[in-house]
Amino acid sequence: MATDYYVKVGDGENFKNSSKLNIFGLHSKSNLKLFNNVKPGDRLWFTQGESKGKLIGIAIYRSHNIREIGPLMNITMSNEELGWNDIEIHYSDLNDFHQNNCNLLISIVIIIIIKIIIK
Repeated sequence: MATDYYVKVGDGENFKNSSKLNIFGLHSKSNLKLFNNVKPGDRLWFTQGESKGKLIGIAIYRSHNIREIGPLMNITMSNEELGWNDIEIHYSDLNDFHQNNCNLLISIVIIIIIKIIIK
């Protein structure tokens, strides 16, 4: 069974810019619980940091890796190109809610209702 993880993405602009690549960057130190526990197939709930729970996307976690930025050549896109830093999260099946004003609490209630109906 998939586990749900809540991920704050600041103002959402970097998330929006990198979402076409199905990746997002996070600080490893402030997200240790996520990186120690998340498994492929788990759900990631992306919310804006200071928005009181504005949901901007839900996706399926695939993998994560340390950014590979070398002295001569970058293996992955640079931090400046993507607007963030040290760990890349790779995901799929993004449901993008940027245009909607969707509150996290309302979304969770909807998911719970759907899970009850499916059982």
